[in-house]
Amino acid sequence: MLKELQIKNFALIDDITVFFGKGLNILSGETGAGKTLIIEAINLLLGERADSELIRENEEKLMVQGYFNLNGSEKSRQFLIDSGFSSEKDNFEDIVITREVSGQGKNRAFINGIFTQVSTLKKFGRCFLDLHGQHDHQYLLEPGTHLDLVDSFGKDIIHPTKHQYQETFKKYNDSARELERLKKLQKERDSKLEELSYSYGEISKLNLQPGEEDILENERNVLKNYEKIYNLCTGTIDMLNSAEDGRDSFTDTFAALQKNIHELANIDKNYEKFLNDLDSLSVILSELNKYITDYTENLHFSSEKLDSIQERLFAISEIKRKYNMDVSHLLQYLEKIAKEMEGFKSLEEEIKERSIQFEKLKEELAQKAFDLSLKRKESIDVLEKLVKAELSSLNFKSAVFNAGSSWFNGEGLSDGFIDFEGKKIKVTANGIDDIEFLISLNPGESKRPLVKVVSGGEISRIMLALKSIVSGMDNIISMVFDEIDTGIGGNTAIVVGKKLHSISGRCQVICITHLPQIAAFADRHFYIDKVFEGGRTKIKIKCLEDESKIRELSRMLSGMSESDISLKHAGELIEEINKIKKTAEMEGN
Repeated sequence: MLKELQIKNFALIDDITVFFGKGLNILSGETGAGKTLIIEAINLLLGERADSELIRENEEKLMVQGYFNLNGSEKSRQFLIDSGFSSEKDNFEDIVITREVSGQGKNRAFINGIFTQVSTLKKFGRCFLDLHGQHDHQYLLEPGTHLDLVDSFGKDIIHPTKHQYQETFKKYNDSARELERLKKLQKERDSKLEELSYSYGEISKLNLQPGEEDILENERNVLKNYEKIYNLCTGTIDMLNSAEDGRDSFTDTFAALQKNIHELANIDKNYEKFLNDLDSLSVILSELNKYITDYTENLHFSSEKLDSIQERLFAISEIKRKYNMDVSHLLQYLEKIAKEMEGFKSLEEEIKERSIQFEKLKEELAQKAFDLSLKRKESIDVLEKLVKAELSSLNFKSAVFNAGSSWFNGEGLSDGFIDFEGKKIKVTANGIDDIEFLISLNPGESKRPLVKVVSGGEISRIMLALKSIVSGMDNIISMVFDEIDTGIGGNTAIVVGKKLHSISGRCQVICITHLPQIAAFADRHFYIDKVFEGGRTKIKIKCLEDESKIRELSRMLSGMSESDISLKHAGELIEEINKIKKTAEMEGN
């Protein structure tokens, strides 16, 4: 509910704060006093269009801020969580909506201090507040809301069936998407298979081996440097084994060195630390001598082999460049291609199995859709009787109300439909029912959609009849009525007041009225007045207590707040209304 409304520099309003309460909040005042400005300010909080011309003269910007308790609206809480304005752990008793408009035309909106788009504000407002008086927020006039209202009205019998239907609908959609994917793959199969087969053949014919490139590059390097390698090898053999000018070979010299160190170690143990390294080096020199001798004997140059290696390396380089992969990834890719090609072989069988599964789900969905439609029909029958009774109590004695229900036409659709007696019916997440409220107010008149009811007084009472039934069951926790009393008076005004008070027992009601019969039902009554202070006109608002409330009802009855007769009538009216309220409470209305 709307707990607090702050308005600054809005038209004739300089700075006012209104503390609304639970139940029925009435706004009254002289014609032209500015009552509608309060409604327009609330409208701004609901994302209504704002114009810089609304800024109070000589001020830089206007600001409207509302504090809401949204604990009673699950839809609103979920919206805030899903949109990132709140978390599940937050307290939803003080949700703040702010709207600012500057003289430069800058229009800013905030939820809980977080900047947001006005369009988001509009979606959010529809979750918890209904404003009658501006068509943008008369959600009951919109055919798109009628199905949800029927489901809310008959939730006890509808929701279990609807939940089962929606679970099957999700499985049906998932199955349809998967089947479509497989059929699309089937259409692409021939070209895809050709592409895969070519790639597989191109890569596999090279018979790539892990580490092959390193081996080939080393062999190429050896062959390209054959002469240098041969000279280095023979020179090393000569150094190790040949003696020149009467000198010993390197091997003989090292053996003599090793012998001397062994003898020194026998004398001085400090030399022992060198023995192991010298022994190891002796082994290494012996192995090197044998290896390099064998290596040189087997070293041969072949231009044909060099060409072959270079051709192989070029082929590997080209395939790597083409597929932008190294050899290890090419080998992995080859395995992947083989699996894909194998998968195509079982595609027809998978499509066949999926098609059978899809048809079974379609049959199951059709049955649950018809079950859901039947439950809605049961609820509609009850709803129509209740609305007709409400309309009758509001002096629409000949009114005919019908929640027109039909099935969505699925002709022309290639998917997303079920069959019934040779006809296609479109399926949606909410079922197959297309529901729109229709009404006829006078005998002989055909029923028309609610949006085509022209008379302001008629549409106000029709809305009141509907809202008296659906209030509190559709997440709407605040209702605002402007001009609800248009074209009515006398006993009808008392009936309207009683209806408003009944609604206010289920959700907060804020209502502007000119009729004392309606105002007398108020749980909280505000008087709005236009005053001239400090050389400027401005709006004041006051919450009326017992005596001031009687004086205001007196003014509304006769135009004179201090008339003894009108004061007496006002007191009698309150007593009479209190009796009506007490009786209604005892009856549970």
